[in-house]
Amino acid sequence: MDMGTVLGLLFGLGITIGCMYHQTHGHLMGFYSTEGVLLVIIGSVCATMISMPMRNFLQVFGALKKCFFLKEVTLTQAILQLVDFAAVARKDGLLSLEGRMEEVKEPFLAKGLKMVIDGQDHHDVEASLRLELHALSERHGLGKKVFALMGNYAPAYGLTATIIGQVVMFQNMGGDIAAIGAGLSVALLGTLYGSLYANIICLPFADKLGIRANQEMLLKELYLQGILGIAAGDSPTALKQRLLSFLDNRAASRME
Repeated sequence: MDMGTVLGLLFGLGITIGCMYHQTHGHLMGFYSTEGVLLVIIGSVCATMISMPMRNFLQVFGALKKCFFLKEVTLTQAILQLVDFAAVARKDGLLSLEGRMEEVKEPFLAKGLKMVIDGQDHHDVEASLRLELHALSERHGLGKKVFALMGNYAPAYGLTATIIGQVVMFQNMGGDIAAIGAGLSVALLGTLYGSLYANIICLPFADKLGIRANQEMLLKELYLQGILGIAAGDSPTALKQRLLSFLDNRAASRME
């Protein structure tokens, strides 16, 4: 579980609710508006559905899971595995890697190694894996786009709620004070909901998915370079030195 996402949500929502509780002396229902929820949250979701194909919108559930749960393989672990495979291939030949394939849990790495073991030309291997990386990048972009769009639409729907509330207020000027209060409540709470939904949930999730995508693309590029090095018969030492370029200076120095 990603503790950054969990703690960020808990503290962000906790601080906001705590301030509401303190200012209203425990009367939190004063901050609830059914109209505001419908307009801002449901409205921004509907606008996002309009803006993209339905099958792409439904990918939001898989993308949301990545914000909370992601089993990460570190670059250091990947380098050690690739160097180990390079040593085996250099000593016993590429076919000897076939007996080690059960150790490979990453589908991208498994696909590349199988192509190399089958004797495919390294140019064909690189072209095939590059296409897969391109497709993966596009899929990651769609997941991020869903949350980014909702984050953009939410404040606009909050403004819509504000305008509706103001219209109600103006229509009841000089009349029912309770109606004026209800209109003012919708107006203010709509803006509040739009801001909170966009800046605590949607936009942070979009940024988290963008970072996840960059990390995964970097890892797969490392795998690609390792696969090509193994196919070319590079020595474990030479391959390790090349792959250390993916690490920062401190991590690279610990592995040398």
